[in-house]
Amino acid sequence: MLFCFFSVSAIMAKSEKDENSVWSKPDMAKAFKPIVCIETWATYSSKEKDDEHDYVDRNDTQIRRFRTGAKGQPYWFLGYSFQIQLDRLGQDGYSSTKGSYGGIDVWNAYVTAKLLRKSDLLNLQAGYFWAATSRQFNTSPWAVSGFDKSRSCWYLRSFTTGKGNGIESGIGLGGVKNWKGFGINYRVGVYEPEAFACPDNSSRLVTGRLMFTIGDPEQSKYKYMLSGNQWRERKGITIAVGGSNLNDGCINESVYFKNAQTYGADIAIDYNGIRIDGEYYKMKRTSEELLDFTGTEMHVCVAYNVIVSNKFIEPSVTYDYFKGEGSSELFKHIGDDATWDLGVNWYLNKDRLKLAAHYLIQSGSAASRVGNYAGLALQFRL
Repeated sequence: MLFCFFSVSAIMAKSEKDENSVWSKPDMAKAFKPIVCIETWATYSSKEKDDEHDYVDRNDTQIRRFRTGAKGQPYWFLGYSFQIQLDRLGQDGYSSTKGSYGGIDVWNAYVTAKLLRKSDLLNLQAGYFWAATSRQFNTSPWAVSGFDKSRSCWYLRSFTTGKGNGIESGIGLGGVKNWKGFGINYRVGVYEPEAFACPDNSSRLVTGRLMFTIGDPEQSKYKYMLSGNQWRERKGITIAVGGSNLNDGCINESVYFKNAQTYGADIAIDYNGIRIDGEYYKMKRTSEELLDFTGTEMHVCVAYNVIVSNKFIEPSVTYDYFKGEGSSELFKHIGDDATWDLGVNWYLNKDRLKLAAHYLIQSGSAASRVGNYAGLALQFRL
């Protein structure tokens, strides 16, 4: 934080002062932009069951996501984002959609300092944001081609940070640099997950992600989160590696672990409206007293954009898979979890106004219960 403060102060004093003042003047046109994002679901669940019950098929309507807040770039070197969430409002707890209503909560709150005026290679972030390692981890839920972000990545986020959304307080550095036909993009971060802190051990999580792009760039300017659909504009491949490491933490007052690691690779291919993206990541947690936990998370999505009446129609197929083995005390999700997602998306204003119709088939033993569902979604972003 001190490095960020003094670096930005030096840049500001040199570039922003004028004859009458050394104070930096904000650009009020860019200083405040409201955020309103709503996604509503109407679903029909079938074949939902657990070890003890076969649940009745049911309809359900819910606010799958509601986010509001603000973002802005008041200075060329400093931007911010803040959002609160009210997700899964009205969800039927016995439907086949997963998750539960948790009330109003802070979704993210962070600032981004651009350390180089004429380059996007060095951007420092601090606050409450994603401890990202994989592509799905680092992709906005508003930009995915599936009906929802993959269930398999939920396990990776929960394993890494102790939270299903993968968001934690920390500080990070990221950037992008593009040349003709080639580019690099990276993020590194240090976080303090409260879920793994205990009196005898502190928890320090280190994450990293490095992307190599061939062909058209995936990002022309640095943004922390990645986009999904490229609207038939990109011809390129991005290959990435990522991982995390956390030493000395605890699950509860009696279960300690020595080390937790994730590592893997992912890819995104865009060509003339065809998009293929996927990832494969491993998880491992070790303890001196317990059997080690090992896990695998993967997903692949194939989508194709067709232009009809100046609107984008996108059929897509997504498969995601998780498998966990070892001690259930180190990570409670032991078994497998698989989902097939088949559907079509209709973009009326790119991903700011979107209609979707999908059918999901879920199976496995890691989740408390499994079932299938058909869903209709309306997504609106201001």
